[in-house]
This record gives sequence, C-alpha cells and structure tokens, in this order.
Amino acid sequence: MADLFDAEVMQHLQALLPDKMHPTLVEMAEQMYLHLVEDADAVAALGHARLARIVLGQIERVSMQCGGGGFYLPKGVWYRNGARDQEIYARFNGRNMHQLAREYNLTDMRIAQILDEQRTADIQRRQGKIDFGE
Repeated sequence: MADLFDAEVMQHLQALLPDKMHPTLVEMAEQMYLHLVEDADAVAALGHARLARIVLGQIERVSMQCGGGGFYLPKGVWYRNGARDQEIYARFNGRNMHQLAREYNLTDMRIAQILDEQRTADIQRRQGKIDFGE
C-alpha cells in the first residue's frame, strides 16, 4: 500500500479542491479521501481520480445540507461504543465486572453504568414502552 500522505496519492484530490474552499471542508475532504484510498479494492475498481471526485461530491452535498449554521459534528463515540457495550452486557456473568473493566480499559464504575444502560434497553426491547396516553 502506498504511503497515504504521499503527494502522488493526494494529488488527485488536491487538483479538484477549489482554491478558496473553507479549510474545514478541505480537511473533511482529505480525511474522507484517505479513508477511501486505504481500501485497495476501491482503488483498484475506481482509481484515485474517481475516488477524489466522489469525495468532492460528498463534501459539496454535506456542505449544502448542513453548512451555513452552527453545525456540530459529533465524534460518533456512542455509535462505535454501542457494539462494545452490548458485548460487555452479554459477557457479564455477575462476578466478572473487574475483569471486564481491565479487558476494555474502563473503570468498574463505567462497567456498572454500561450494564445498567444495557439492562434498561434490554427491558424496553422485551417489554416495549407502555403508552399511558399522556
């Protein structure tokens, strides 16, 4: 795999970016492009130039839909941690909280919070929410 920061790899994207594009959009484009070119199959199928055009199109779309206002871009930690938290809940046997905390590099308190959140979500999935018509 080529060095992802190699000027030759980046040239396809750099050639398409408008000179006065906002630095935040440039950074988003670069990160999206670097993510795509890590996928050797995508590069082989579409090539660097096509991937760069796809990224520019996505940046334009996102900036038109979300730009111009106080836009907050979450890191997505909750989404990524969701699978981890479900795994912790599934592996918990009532006696292994400290072991799970060490394995997942979390505190015992955070494991207890995750278990409580997952238990609540599990109960809601099984029982559903009761509508009291309020």
